[in-house]
Parts: sequence; structure tokens; C-alpha cells
Amino acid sequence: MIGRIRALIKKAPPQKDRLSINDAIRDVLELVRAETLKNDVLVRVELAPGLPMIDGDRVQLQQVLLNLIVNAIESMSGVADAVRHLKISTRYVHDPDSGGQDSIHVEVRDSGQGLDPARVDRLFETFYSTKASGMGMGLAICRSIIEVHGGTLTASANEPRGAVFQFTLPVDLTT
Repeated sequence: MIGRIRALIKKAPPQKDRLSINDAIRDVLELVRAETLKNDVLVRVELAPGLPMIDGDRVQLQQVLLNLIVNAIESMSGVADAVRHLKISTRYVHDPDSGGQDSIHVEVRDSGQGLDPARVDRLFETFYSTKASGMGMGLAICRSIIEVHGGTLTASANEPRGAVFQFTLPVDLTT
């Protein structure tokens, strides 16, 4: 994992293989199962069936997922008086207006402390952190990974409380 992040920083192309994003999500959820249980997080998973395979670096994409999920769990651990919900979902999007570029959308939605609307645009800046002990590298690296894969990563407020992070990955149906 460290080697691939170093390669990303050096602008080396990712090691792309055909992969199932749903399988990558399931693997990451298995890794964080103990943390979700320890923090009383109710996890809901809605993975669209039959999604096409994508070209991507499995380790890098799992790093993105892991970072987003762990951030959500940490945000919810600061909410003492409410049920902690984490929803992870995928869907296929056919967008004829994008020049025929179809994509897979992945969403990580939590009921944590939420985002300051005045600072949402700064979340992906290097060395900017909303955490007292944060280094401000995680989301910047996540955005770089998604962009290298031809996608986008965005954040917004969840209603009534929490945050929504979603990313898109292009689908190449010709391979």
C-alpha cells in the first residue's frame, strides 16, 4: 500500500486491473467490522447488482474507501446521543450528456458531526484538517487517487446531520 501511495505522489500511473467495485467495498467493510461494532455504528450497504467491471488499482481504491469509512466512523464517535448510521451504496449512471461516458457512483453517507458549509471546499486541500490531530493528507490523497482513475470525489452535508462523500469512476464498456 505504501509503495502504491509513493507511486501516486511521484505521478506514476496506477496498476490498473479489471475489478468489481462492489467486491472492493465488501473487502474494506470486512476490515472495519470491528471498528463499526466497537463504535455502535449501524451499517447499511446498498450495492447495485450487476455493475460492470472497472479498470482500477484495487489497493488505491480500497485505500480511498477505507479512509472515507474510517473518517465517517470517527465523526460519528463524537455524536453521543443519537443512532450512528453509515450507508454505503453504489449505482450505475448512464449519462448521454457526458459524451457517452458511463460511470459508477459510490456514496459513503454518515450521521456524524457533519461538515461546515463554509469550509467544504477546503476539505481536499493538502494539510487542511477538521480533526485536532489530523495531518490533512487523507482526503487530498483520496481525491488524487480518484482523479488518476478518471473520476471525481465530492463532499456535501447529509440531512439532518452528517456528511456525504461520493466518488465516480468511469466505466469502459468496450473492454
